[in-house]
Order: sequence, then C-alpha cells, then structure tokens
Amino acid sequence: MQLERGLIARDGQRSFSRQSADSGLRREVYELQRLPGKDDKETEKQLLRLLHLRQELAKLRGYPTWTAYAQRDGILKTPDKINAFLSRLLDALRPGVESDLKTLSVFGASSGLLRDAKGLDPWDLPFLLRAYSVRTPDGSTGARSISIRDLLEGMQSVVERLLGLRFVRAPTAKGETWHWSVLRYELHEAPSSRASRLFSFSPSSSASPPSSSLDASSSSLRGVLYLDLWARPSKTRLLAQFTVRGSKRLSYAHGQGWRLGGPLWLSAVQRLSREGAASEDEASATATVAVEEELRQIPCAALVCSLPPPPEVDMTQPTGPDVDRLLEATSLSASLTRSLLHECGHVLHSLLSETELQHLSGTRGAVDFAEFPSNLFEHFSAPLLDGYLASPTGRARPALGSDGRGKACNFAHLGALQLLLHACVDQAFYSFVPGVSELPPCSGDALAPSPPPEAVDAQLAALRGCLDTAFSRHHWLAGDPRPGVTEQPICDVVGRPQMARFEHLVHYGGSYFCYLLCRVMSSFAWQHAFAKDPFDRETGKRLHAILRRGSIDCSLRPILELAGPGVLSETQKEQLLNNPHLLPVEPFLEELHADDASAAAELPFP
Repeated sequence: MQLERGLIARDGQRSFSRQSADSGLRREVYELQRLPGKDDKETEKQLLRLLHLRQELAKLRGYPTWTAYAQRDGILKTPDKINAFLSRLLDALRPGVESDLKTLSVFGASSGLLRDAKGLDPWDLPFLLRAYSVRTPDGSTGARSISIRDLLEGMQSVVERLLGLRFVRAPTAKGETWHWSVLRYELHEAPSSRASRLFSFSPSSSASPPSSSLDASSSSLRGVLYLDLWARPSKTRLLAQFTVRGSKRLSYAHGQGWRLGGPLWLSAVQRLSREGAASEDEASATATVAVEEELRQIPCAALVCSLPPPPEVDMTQPTGPDVDRLLEATSLSASLTRSLLHECGHVLHSLLSETELQHLSGTRGAVDFAEFPSNLFEHFSAPLLDGYLASPTGRARPALGSDGRGKACNFAHLGALQLLLHACVDQAFYSFVPGVSELPPCSGDALAPSPPPEAVDAQLAALRGCLDTAFSRHHWLAGDPRPGVTEQPICDVVGRPQMARFEHLVHYGGSYFCYLLCRVMSSFAWQHAFAKDPFDRETGKRLHAILRRGSIDCSLRPILELAGPGVLSETQKEQLLNNPHLLPVEPFLEELHADDASAAAELPFP
C-alpha cells in the first residue's frame, strides 16, 4: 500500500502508528511524518533568523549566547551547568531506558506483534506501547476516575491541612465573570495562622481607602481564583493558569496621593499592618501593636481548561444548569488530575505571593524556579487518587489502582528521555551562531536583499549538524546497536526531535530543560519533606514561606530549606548552592520506577 503526504490527517497518522499491526504500513506512516514539507522548510528559515536576532540581542546585553542571557537569573545560570545537568541525567537514565526497550522487545517477540528478529524500529514503539498497556492492565491506567467535585474537595483539604488556608467558593457579582459556568473561589487564611505572620489586619484610618472595601470579611483574604473548566466554541484548548493581577505593596504610592484606580482597585486592596513588640501587660501579652500600615494588592488568577461538558449541556447558551451538577458529572483521568494539580501549584504560588513589586510575584521569575511549585503539587495526585483524603461527609474517595493487581512496566524512563532529547536540542540550537550574510529575509520584507538559496541551505545544514552533536557526544544514545533489542541508535528509535516542529524553541528558548530540572527538584523536596506525611504542618509552614516570596529568590536555597533540617550538612548545602547541577537525581529516578502505569499511554511519541 503506497501512501501520499496529505492523504491521512495528522490524527489519522497517530491512530495508524498506535493501532496498525502491519509493520510495513507503520513504517510508511512514520516516514511520511518525518519527511519535511514545504511549511517545515519555511519554518526552519524563520527559526534561523530568530536565532540570529536572539544571539545579536544577547551580545548587545553583554552575553555570549542567548542561552547565557536567558539563564542569567535562573538556578543553573550558565550553559555549561545546564549541559552538565543534562549529561548527568542522561547517564542516570541509561539503565532504565535500556531496560524499558528490552521489555518492549521481549513483549513484541513473545506476543507475535514484532516479527522482525532485528528488534525494535522507531515505528514499532507507539504500537507496542499501546499494545502493552492494553494487554497488561494493572488497575491504575485511569479506567476509574475522579470527579472534578472530588478533586476540588481534595485540593481544599490539602490547602487547609498543609498550609492552614481555606479555599471558599463565593458568589459572583453581576457581570464579574465572562461565562455562567465560571466559578469564583477565595483563598482565606485562618486567624490562628495569620496571627503568627508578619502582617495582621488593622482597623481603617482616614489615610486608607474607604472602609466599605476593607471590612472584616476581607481581613483573611489572600487571593481570588476563577475556575473556567469546560470547553465551548472559540475557547482556548490550553490547560493553564493565568495571572490576572499580581501581588504588590501600594502604601508608598497611596501615601504620595497618587491616583491608583477606581472601584475595581478599591475592591482589590487589603489594608495590613506590621506587628510591633508585644505589650508588657501580662493580660495582653498576646496582643500586638501596629506600628506601620501597609496596603496590599490582592492577587487574582484564573485556571482555564476545556473539559468536555455533559452532552446534554449547551455551553453556548446565556445560562445553564446548576454548576454543581457539572462538577459531579465531569470525570478526570489520573493523567488529567495530575495536570490540574500542576496548575494548582501555579495558582497557590501566584495567590500567596507578598512581594513588594508585582513583576516578581508568583510565577513571574526565572522559569526554572517558577515551575517548581507546580511540579511539587503534582505529587499530591497519589494521596488524592489513592483515597488518603476523606471527604467532608466521611466517605472514602474513589481509589485508583487499589484492586491489588501487580504493577506493570510503566516505561516512564522513555518519557523522561523524550524530554531530555528535546532539552539537548534546545541547548544545541541556541549555542549556534548563524552567519549574518547567509540569513533569509524576514517574512513579508520584500525590500530586504535575499542571499543565494544555497547559502541559506548551507547555514541550515550547519545548524542541523550542530543539533546532531547533542546526541553524538553521548555514545550510548547514538552509538552501537543493542543486539536482540534494536539495531538502530537509541536516539533514532525513540525519535530525534525535529527542529521545525519543536515550537518550544520559540516560547522556551534556551529554557526547555526546566521541565526536567523542576521534576528533579520537586522529587528531592517531596522525598525528604513530604513522603512520610504529605500534610505535615511544619513542612507546610516552610512551603508557605517560600511561596510568599514569589520568585524573588530563584536559586536552589528555597528547595533546600523546604527539604528540612538535618537532610544536608551546611557544607553539603553550600556545595549544592555553588553547583546546583549536582543536585541528587536518585529521588527522581525512584519515582520513575514507581510512576502510574498510565504513563505508557501518555508518552509524547507521534
């Protein structure tokens, strides 16, 4: 059967790759997917120009490359340390990757699905991964589910038990939200927790905004969250947290008499006061004396996703059914639950920030630090899904993977390797400095001189060669085949990232490694601080202190503080602060071995 490009849509190609037992057909589909099209070639030219402009911008700012500039405020800080971290992780992943590939090869041969004695080919992986997950279920593949209502209740319990905070659902004012299904939640701090912190609510004074906007009900308000959960026409399909309003102090501007806004501003401001020394009077020993008033802008965030609503609900109508029915009727897989918890980590980071300036509140910092809280909160999926949290009614939550069957291989090492290969390509891409005279003109610039096509092609060939070195310097990735497993280099079996289809080169230029770094950091913190008791209040206080600082300290120090006392000596801490790329990766590797078997169905293969 001869296939032509464009005959099968991308979704159809994906389906063929995963389900067709015809090895020849899978190979044709794979080769069609890898064949560069006209759009890919144009994209590569524009990426080359983008690379040139970013390298020039970095040099103007005193940095040798864009990567060096992009990581100036990050945890790893330099390209050398980034590459050292990636190399360490590649070496650490090798045994697990080879074991995963051998497991797939043996499974394919024993089941008769893999008839080629040479072993695995690139077009075999998606097919065998799906076949393995179907033939060796283990009860944790997401066949059972959790409702959004249960997830929200569980998250409320996590926040209350760990951080001493409360997520309270609140009514919305007329015209406040953009759709009838959008929910408003308020994050409140319990008085007992608030009393032990730096700021406390103070009665209004004539120098402050009108008391009507600062009544006692807002005294514990830390932030506002809007939940926009269900799909509707023209809505983004992203699952993401968006910062609507950042945290910042307003006292100086207000004291100067500057006009800061109208009613919207007044409703988003909280008056706080610094606590002074305790009274000497024994009867009021627990009282505090306000010595300085502060105004704080209350942060606000939106968590947006596009979950399918029940078929009988028309989301295009101006009104709809009771939202509680939607919360109960909408179910989440284990994978989607983990993704929503990831975004909840971003939400808490945004809402708990108490920074002086809003440009460093919440996630508005170095990306390799901003992704840490979100990756940390993914770990709560296990306590939630395994039924560790009881609902307010006392009933046990639905448990995933609790039927007693043994765990199957989860192939999580292959998923981690995919991320690593993309991170290596990202670093290699931004280490290349194009020649100015051989650059293609900007799109739409008809007056710009165009270099000869062969000159542009030569630059692109040189760039591709640079990307290939990201793999060739690691012999186990690009070297000898594994007899009985595969006759091809591992990086080819798993799939080399294609430059034109790697959109993160634009959005996360020089920073794609942060996904893996944050997973390593969160695994380290979880193992040492949360594993024994995910809801320990002392650990929660340390986490709260880190989140309050927003992204001011984008270093390894907050992660080491969160791990707790006694985990590392002062000498070890100092060594890691100076060499953050040496952070232990063993907790991350242990989690790969224990990951939910649903990972096999979620790998990012084409």
